[in-house]
Amino acid sequence: MDIVTNNIPRNFIGDYQLSKKEREEFDYLDWAAIDDGRDSATFFKYKGRLYDLREFVITPEALKPWDGMSADSAFSGVLIRLVDDQIIVGKYFS
Repeated sequence: MDIVTNNIPRNFIGDYQLSKKEREEFDYLDWAAIDDGRDSATFFKYKGRLYDLREFVITPEALKPWDGMSADSAFSGVLIRLVDDQIIVGKYFS
């Protein structure tokens, strides 16, 4: 498996920072609950796309030290590593 990353930490994006148009991309979230503090969501941008951390599952042992993964296809996807209060993002290919 090949992994490509620049290892540069990125800042998280809070749910309150999303525009109305960006919120529409995540119509599965309960925005009323988020707005009144009963729920929350955390995002980040990678290659021009906004990702919800809920899209990621814990990586198998073979992909450590990466913390999470989200498949784009059967052969590729995005990896994340949480570092302090930031996130490092990479792409994997098999």
